[in-house]
Amino acid sequence: MPKLVKYREGMSLMKAMAMYGLSDKERFECAYPERQEQRPSSTFYADFSVADVYGVKAIRDTYRRAFGGWKTNHKMLTELVAALNHKIWYWHERGDEEYARLYDGLWKEADAWGLENLKGEELSYFLEVLD
Repeated sequence: MPKLVKYREGMSLMKAMAMYGLSDKERFECAYPERQEQRPSSTFYADFSVADVYGVKAIRDTYRRAFGGWKTNHKMLTELVAALNHKIWYWHERGDEEYARLYDGLWKEADAWGLENLKGEELSYFLEVLD
């Protein structure tokens, strides 16, 4: 894995966008074609894709800003938790366990916050979409 980390550190933003593609949101949306009415309206997945290029500190910072700014909006929190979950599997499938573990920890934190703090219809939405 050191070669991959070195590649990330030396990668320009334009190369990163080309590597990860501007269609990350579209790929994320296509993961659930049966739920077109629940398509993400956020750019969380793409935001984390850019942060991936800059490393662990950037991923944590992106999470801190996204979670801090959107945790009280149940729909956006749901999209954040879903994006984090997709990132766990994205990096696990590519063999980067450092990033997979990082995203797993962030996912657990955001998911637990939702389960503990959302109530009623907001919690129902959270659980239904993420099920």
